[in-house]
Amino acid sequence: MTEPQPAPAPTELERDLLRMARLPARRLALTRMLGAGAAALGLPGLARAGDAAPPGACIALPEETAGPYPANGGGPASSSANVLASSGVVRSDLRGSFGGPTGTAQGVPLQLTIRLVDASAGCAPLPGRAVYLWHCTRDGGYSLYTRELRDENFLRGVQVADAHGEVSFQTIFPGCYPGRYPHLHLEVYPTADGAPRHDRKYLTSQLALPQDACGAVYGEVRGYESSLHAYARISLAKDGIFSDNSPAEIAAQTVSMKGSPEQGYVGRVTVGMLG
Repeated sequence: MTEPQPAPAPTELERDLLRMARLPARRLALTRMLGAGAAALGLPGLARAGDAAPPGACIALPEETAGPYPANGGGPASSSANVLASSGVVRSDLRGSFGGPTGTAQGVPLQLTIRLVDASAGCAPLPGRAVYLWHCTRDGGYSLYTRELRDENFLRGVQVADAHGEVSFQTIFPGCYPGRYPHLHLEVYPTADGAPRHDRKYLTSQLALPQDACGAVYGEVRGYESSLHAYARISLAKDGIFSDNSPAEIAAQTVSMKGSPEQGYVGRVTVGMLG
């Protein structure tokens, strides 16, 4: 298992690339309105006009790999970590460890709401299902796996969808590490009654972070230096997970965010499922 390595200071070229990536929100909105023009601009995560879903429609998120750090009892044989069996994993604030460890993940605050809907039934909400969310630190490490974080279990937790199919997590803006576009992992389970088991999950997928927020956080906030270096060398088109998805799938997987590096971010995303 490869541990994230400290990154050298970013070059001027990398900083230029990040400045180009930090498109203001109003420009992103305009390119979406332009439809096919957005594709011509080469903006990642924007659907071409012919690929866009009808207004108000939802699509099922593609099944993705859980990656090497799921801690769900079904990961690589080299790790038997199963945070889903731990008392206290059902929680909304993921920033601190629980059940003994006392560490706290540092980073830009992120309040994330995930709405589960049935893509085969007119986007009807799916209440009562359990969402397991996990992601890396601002340095690109994963609790329970990265060498210095093996005794911590922060940035992992489960919530049960309310009557509107929604769950909410308080966490931090994840970092970026070499070879991967910035992302979050999620799994959806039938219920949180008892311990969710990895072999009973309905969906494993990943969520992409918006380009403008990534550029702002990595380019401005102290503590994200290694993320700045890695982000300058990756894009959705180069990412081994997102690159083979359709424009409409990428749009559905990308979290919508409002906020700033100084005040933190509020994000929302709709996770479509087939029943």
